[in-house]
Amino acid sequence: MSRPRSGPTVALRLLAADLRSRREAAGITMEAAATALGVHEMTLSRLENAKTAPRTATVGHLLRLYGTPEPEAEAVLAALHEALQPGWWHPYRDILPAHLEGAIDLESAASLIRTYAPGLVPELLQTPAYARELLTQRHPRAGEDEIERRLQLLRERQQHTLHREDSPVRLWALIEETVLARPVGSRATMREQLEHLDQHTVHRGTVTVQVIPAAAGAHPLLLGGPADVLRYTQCALDDRLVVRGLHAEAATLTDDLDAVRTYQAAMDITATLALPPTTRITAP
Repeated sequence: MSRPRSGPTVALRLLAADLRSRREAAGITMEAAATALGVHEMTLSRLENAKTAPRTATVGHLLRLYGTPEPEAEAVLAALHEALQPGWWHPYRDILPAHLEGAIDLESAASLIRTYAPGLVPELLQTPAYARELLTQRHPRAGEDEIERRLQLLRERQQHTLHREDSPVRLWALIEETVLARPVGSRATMREQLEHLDQHTVHRGTVTVQVIPAAAGAHPLLLGGPADVLRYTQCALDDRLVVRGLHAEAATLTDDLDAVRTYQAAMDITATLALPPTTRITAP
């Protein structure tokens, strides 16, 4: 019936939602569909909630059961084939904690990412030298080869998110002023990083950078750590919240509506206290 998930979770979620909507449109209950397949109702429920990746034969059987026209069925099966392919990050799974694998997949498919950076430049906006310094701090026992692989992973994350050919993500970053004053690496490293951020204040594209001045005082986001809110154009995908900690396993990824809305509201309030996105970021 199914096999362990190896493809992008976003693709599987969209496929699962599509199959569920086709079943409902056909007026077929989950129990009836499961009986027709010869499986337990819970098995079909797991499929429709993207808990397992279905086999091609299973999807084909369901599409025929739901009366799906041949051209549409072919498109769904093509989407299934795509969903079952390993994600672009697959070669890095040995250095990816489980939660980050899911977060990268969701990040790569988002249409909008709102991020709050209280202590460091957000990863998607880090320059190689700045990122290398932080990776060395986070993984003090790692050799040069491992650090280089982690750096390459970050470069590919940036490429598949900010620079993807099909509708690159819109990134809205709220950065505390202290981040710009905190030395990371050499003076040249910091100058390069600040100049990189400044480019987004001059050449306004898909990235918006707002600096929160210390004079703004307390704001809601100060009560938490680094956080991302991810939004999608597909109605089948709910907004996601990613909250990061010092240790990789301390990070959380959730689609809990209350949690997402709390952070969205906090970001809205904090954005009103931040400097306009056209404010230049100058290197010392």
